[in-house]
Amino acid sequence: MLLFEDYRKRLTESLKSIYPDIKDNDVAPDKTGHADLALRAFSLLRKGDVKIEDVASRITVALSGEDYIDSITTSGGYVNFILNTGKLMEAISSEIYGTDRYPDVFQDPERVSVEHTSTNPTGPIHIGRIRNSIIGDSIFRILSRYGYRVTTQYFVNDSGRQVVSLYVGYRKFGQNDSLTTENLLKAYQRMHREVEADPSLEKEVDEAIRQYEAGKPEVMDDIRKICSVILGSINETLERLGIRIDDYTWESDLIRNGDVDKILESLEDELEDEGGAKYVSSGGRKMFLTRNDGTSLYFSRDIAYHQYKMDNFDWIIDILGENHKEHAGHIRYVIKDLLHRDGRLDFVFYSYVSLESGKMTTRGGNIVTADELLDRAIEESLKIVRTKRPELPESDLMRIALAVATSAVRFHIVKLNSNKQMVFKWAEALSLEGDSAPFIMYSYARAASILRKAGSTEIKTEGNFSHLESPLVKKMYEYAYVLHDAAFGLKPEAIANYLLELTRTFNDFYTNCPVLNADINDRSRRLAIVKNFKNIVKDAAYLVGINVLEEM
Repeated sequence: MLLFEDYRKRLTESLKSIYPDIKDNDVAPDKTGHADLALRAFSLLRKGDVKIEDVASRITVALSGEDYIDSITTSGGYVNFILNTGKLMEAISSEIYGTDRYPDVFQDPERVSVEHTSTNPTGPIHIGRIRNSIIGDSIFRILSRYGYRVTTQYFVNDSGRQVVSLYVGYRKFGQNDSLTTENLLKAYQRMHREVEADPSLEKEVDEAIRQYEAGKPEVMDDIRKICSVILGSINETLERLGIRIDDYTWESDLIRNGDVDKILESLEDELEDEGGAKYVSSGGRKMFLTRNDGTSLYFSRDIAYHQYKMDNFDWIIDILGENHKEHAGHIRYVIKDLLHRDGRLDFVFYSYVSLESGKMTTRGGNIVTADELLDRAIEESLKIVRTKRPELPESDLMRIALAVATSAVRFHIVKLNSNKQMVFKWAEALSLEGDSAPFIMYSYARAASILRKAGSTEIKTEGNFSHLESPLVKKMYEYAYVLHDAAFGLKPEAIANYLLELTRTFNDFYTNCPVLNADINDRSRRLAIVKNFKNIVKDAAYLVGINVLEEM
């Protein structure tokens, strides 16, 4: 949980002591520009002949001793509160100077599982799927920053029809080739084409599935070996983006150790039969757990996996493509209504990313891999950096280009609401002036430059803040609330959009408020503002995968 001087909470509690019917959500940040916080007073005005001016007058008298409030006004059905900039600056600085971050945090004992990526190990991860990894990793970072004990997980599908098709395809068409991701992908795509031409080849896949679920060691071991090769390449791609996975759960282990059988036993009273295939039903929908030959389906294995997570975590979060909404609903129904598990279970759905060339599929071969996307981003970033900083040695140019490229890719994807479809556009992602990672990185570097040039000059946080300084201080103070909302709403885009707002506000401050050339009092106060800005940007940028640099 977050620890900071929560003036919104303090104001809400004071208002409740005056008007007990006020709800927590009646007091919120004002987005109209009239105030910092506003009380929505409509429920109070409906009770008798009460005017908004009367409400404001009563509140003004009651809060006259509160030094964090500068003024109280009204507009429509709202009571508006202007907060004292000096008190907000004090709240930010006391934590940054004490713990080196605002807001500080207290470790929450709850254990959280964030499952993301989990793409089938049948080929390299492509741009259409990388949004899963980026959203999942940002949620992991945000919840960890909030104080939760978070573990990231990858559910490795080494048991389904697709990976068995990969295994059969490699045995038929790739045995003479070395065991590499590239050769496996070629064999998989050829198998897909051959099955389309001759559907009878599916019988070979069916037989391999039966051998697999019967526990034939050479089949299970060969499939895991093949999947491990591709999983290794997927992890290398994730590492390039600064994404790590803590735990891997292999589907085959759930079959080997009997967890799938235990699920079927637990659901025995709910199971129905259709030609030997077992299913559970809800609302007229049949959810099959086994085939008619008794082999398990992905649904039963996923239930077993969620049962395992329920045993080990207090809060389970799955990042899933939008085409998995129905499956997620079935999982929730079985876990909650049939198995009666109490843990918190949330799903975050996302739409896929595409390039202007269109959609991509691994089986069809028309994919753009995440590695190709990153390589192109590095190439484009290097061109820009060379133009901006031609005097730098090649090693520094490449270091900056790498940071810009990975940051640009991650931020361009995470800043958009996950439910919205997106087309990746190079010009927008790499812009130094638009809503991009480089735009934020450049402002951070500018703040770092100001502090370097200031040297060991004394920095003071007190003083009379002008109307040109206050917006930045108040925007910085807002960070704690944005972090709270992002954590509980599982919305990393809230951090991304806050960063853009904060950076724009800093740029206005930089344009209108000289720092190094200001008089001694203004200079020391403004240096404190810049220092706090730099600290908060670095903290928030990490949460959405931006690698800030001291110099660009």
